[in-house]
Formats: sequence, structure tokens, C-alpha cells
Amino acid sequence: MHSRPPHETTLVSSHPTSDGLVSYLRCECGAWEVRTSTMVVSTSPRPSAASR
Repeated sequence: MHSRPPHETTLVSSHPTSDGLVSYLRCECGAWEVRTSTMVVSTSPRPSAASR
């Protein structure tokens, strides 16, 4: 999810699909990650209100 030291992630949801298991994880920094058996997709963290 990050190129820096890893942050704590939380499994938010996981469910079976016709393509296998899909898991949605959220990082403590606000980034999201979607994992399947064949791919991993990540989003950038949202800017905090303090940094806007």
C-alpha cells in the first residue's frame, strides 16, 4: 500500500465472488486497498483537514 514503512490496516469487508475472494482493507492513513487472488489495487490516502 505504501513505499514507506507499513501502516496498520483493517479488514473492512471480504466476500466470495465468481472470481474468488475479494477483500477491502483500509489503512490508518486513509488509503484503501482491494485484494483478489489475481490483483491488488490501492488508492492514495485522503488529505487530512489539517493539510488542506
